[in-house]
Amino acid sequence: MVRIKLRDVLEEEAVCERTAIDGLYWIKNSYLITSEKSRIILPQADHSTFTIVYHGEDFSSSPHGGYEVYGIHLGQDDVLTFLSMDGREMRGHFVDCRAGSPTLHTDVELTFEGDPHRALVIERGIAHIFDNLANMVTLNQPRIYFDTKNPDFDPYIDVMNVPRSTPPDEFPVVQVNRYRAPRWLVNLGMKYQRIQLRKGMGAAHPFRFKVGAYRITLTPREYKGLMSAYSRSNECED
Repeated sequence: MVRIKLRDVLEEEAVCERTAIDGLYWIKNSYLITSEKSRIILPQADHSTFTIVYHGEDFSSSPHGGYEVYGIHLGQDDVLTFLSMDGREMRGHFVDCRAGSPTLHTDVELTFEGDPHRALVIERGIAHIFDNLANMVTLNQPRIYFDTKNPDFDPYIDVMNVPRSTPPDEFPVVQVNRYRAPRWLVNLGMKYQRIQLRKGMGAAHPFRFKVGAYRITLTPREYKGLMSAYSRSNECED
């Protein structure tokens, strides 16, 4: 009689759609059906953390209804499930920024609706931005990575931002973390974030930019003020 141990059973991703960027693709979710349109989404295999992002109706005042900056993670792969079920079309824009990637600075645009049955994997080092997000919820089951020698990585702010209007060939080239973080390290990082929030520190998500050899971190208020001043200066020039 052969005994099978659960820890010895390999659960591979079920990829359902790939893109022109290696590392940007859709995978199938595991879920339970509770009604015709209702689902209980189960965790992805070997995932130990998650985040839920609610984009309120005041999220964006722009016609595109999305962010004004791309985000690039160096220490995590995003695994995003889009939970709007109102039939809207969302758009995602992506640029590969990974040093040594065969698809470096390739840009891809995806158009999709909310779907609890699948998740979009955005591997670390791929810049991403989304449109038409107001009143929409995303479930992210990220995969966390660490490194001992990555000069681009900031463990306190694992995001690098790029203005929306930047041409793809002018995006930064970044080094990503190499090693999958053990569960204890992921839990330690989440605990640190909770402690900081309870102390009243870092409640607003910052923006972080790379300008040459310099890195600039701005609060949302500082960033909006800077963009407002930039818009007024352009109006004056016209």
